[in-house]
Amino acid sequence: MLPVIDQPFEHDMMPLPDHDGHAREDFIVNLKLYLSDFVYPFDELVYEKRVKPEFIKKHKREPKDCDEVHKAMMADNFTQFWSCIARNMQEMLWDNQIEITEKNKDRMEAYYNKVKKNPIGSLTLDSNFEMPKYIDSIDIHAMPGGYQTSLGQNDIMSGAVYDRGAYYYTKGYAGRWGEGGATAIINTIKHYYPDFKPTKILDVGCAIGWTSTPFADAYPDSEIFAIDVGAAILRYGHARANSLGKNINFLQQSGENIKFPDSHFDLVISGGVFHETSRSASEKVIKEMYRVLKPGGVCISYDIPYGGDYSLHAQFMLNWDSYYNAEPFWRQWTSMERSEFMELGGFKKSNVIDVWADRDHEGNFKLFEKPFDNIHTSAKGGIGRVQFFGAVK
Repeated sequence: MLPVIDQPFEHDMMPLPDHDGHAREDFIVNLKLYLSDFVYPFDELVYEKRVKPEFIKKHKREPKDCDEVHKAMMADNFTQFWSCIARNMQEMLWDNQIEITEKNKDRMEAYYNKVKKNPIGSLTLDSNFEMPKYIDSIDIHAMPGGYQTSLGQNDIMSGAVYDRGAYYYTKGYAGRWGEGGATAIINTIKHYYPDFKPTKILDVGCAIGWTSTPFADAYPDSEIFAIDVGAAILRYGHARANSLGKNINFLQQSGENIKFPDSHFDLVISGGVFHETSRSASEKVIKEMYRVLKPGGVCISYDIPYGGDYSLHAQFMLNWDSYYNAEPFWRQWTSMERSEFMELGGFKKSNVIDVWADRDHEGNFKLFEKPFDNIHTSAKGGIGRVQFFGAVK
């Protein structure tokens, strides 16, 4: 039986669906869960029993890399079938969320304008900000307009679409507040650095603040800054944080050029940033995260996992989004070993931690160090696994 997915937490900025909009949400998320539990796992069987033997018969050898597996699998009717459904399901998700958001637009913009008069925290936008081309040239995750689009001085649309849409995209495993990733980062910090108590925190690539707001509760004496490139998504994030009573300082900045002094923060975090960033930009971002971190400070990120230790078929499943879900940088990221990436930023390889986390729909977390150890059913098919990595400076 598939779990019943609650609606995301209702706050003053959350777009709320009518009956039909919510019915479409339920259909999409249940289809996603059905694919994860009852379709994706059988793709490996199709590979082992049909596609791989046919490849060996034709080429007199086994596939040598995931590119050959990808080409062979995408010629099979079974993989073509679920791949077509998965892509169309993603487009359905965003189309539905845009319709829901447009019906709530006036209410949300009115609340944003109310927040501006007496805000908790701050919002600093840069009218001269130049959007990086690798972000502006594609709608990541096939979300129309991407995370970066801003349609006017009070526009909050991309943030609103993201808040509700990303919750259903993650099949509810991000938690009703979208704070699952941040909670896992906090659990990771407390597990590996139990005496660490940061007072200045920076969230790089914060989007609407899913990864920012939980730190206000975890470290109530800290000062929290959150940066991202999109004005509309930051406006929404600022108003959302206010609706939750969280003191966060949002700023429009690129992770490639963080406008804070050297050694300024005790803790620097990021969530899901690097797989949406070009290779050269990712290296600049991790170097900037290192630069603004104090000696003895901690840098922790989570993202799509490294796939080098996976089977070739699992690599194909892991990298599907790079080909069919508007994620052009996904595959280059899964090929980068995390300790080597952190070392590029300036961190000592011996200091790097590498841990996995998973949660169920009740919000229960577990940390584990082996990528295939007791993985929850949310990760079936190689889609949905998340890796946490970090280091002390």
